[in-house]
Amino acid sequence: MKILITGAQGMLGQAIGQALTDHEVVAVSKKDFDLTCPHEMDRTLRNLRPDYVINCAAYTAVDLAEKEKEKSIAVNGSGVEKLAQICNQYNSTLIHFSTDYVFNGSAIQPYTTDATVDPINAYGYSKLIGEKAITRISGKFYVFRISWLYAPHGKNFFRWVAESEQSELSIVDTQTGSPTSALSVADFVRHLVSNDPEHYGIYHFTNTGEWTWYAFAKAINEKLNLNKRISAVSEFKTAAKRPEYSVMDTSRTSQVFNYTIRTIDEALDKVVSHYKN
Repeated sequence: MKILITGAQGMLGQAIGQALTDHEVVAVSKKDFDLTCPHEMDRTLRNLRPDYVINCAAYTAVDLAEKEKEKSIAVNGSGVEKLAQICNQYNSTLIHFSTDYVFNGSAIQPYTTDATVDPINAYGYSKLIGEKAITRISGKFYVFRISWLYAPHGKNFFRWVAESEQSELSIVDTQTGSPTSALSVADFVRHLVSNDPEHYGIYHFTNTGEWTWYAFAKAINEKLNLNKRISAVSEFKTAAKRPEYSVMDTSRTSQVFNYTIRTIDEALDKVVSHYKN
């Protein structure tokens, strides 16, 4: 299988690249494959003719997006739309990643894939534009909404807790979600490309279960034996609003792809086992 991975130097792109060594993988960074440069994207796909394009490239600065709305839309919205069109032109299956931030967080039970979308920040809005563009083009595509992504590598919450020099950390306890390991996403993507049901559409992929950021930090602290003092706070001011509840229902993903998704606790154990400080 010939697979193009965009955003290959990012946290998710690296994990997926390492999981797909049995395939012919071409990994490109923003320098070689910019979502805001249609001609560049077209040339790459025309030359490679990949079976799959796994798009890990994105504008991910959630708070900065409040000031850079046009830039976030150019990448996550317009850029993704053009990528989907080009994939369609060359008959490549697009695997794209969206976010739990397309929801407003007012739910009291996990969001299903057909739940009403209503982003409360600019980043979520830009990702929703990309989602809608892909479904409108209606080619061979999978959109996976993921959440609270972390890994043993890259810049993320897990490594911040693990490597912070502070002995005491105050962590917000009023936002609930499903921390999701990039390693778990990568394992699932490997399963998908080897067992593709060709049942295209929007899906949710997160590790199963729910924690607050505070509970997640406590779990990291315990599993790494950090002996830090973790305290809960009700508010942590950020430029962008976050959904208070963004747990997503992954049952459809498990059924369609015949895949058992790791729990949040199991996924954290695996990340801990791969972590080297």
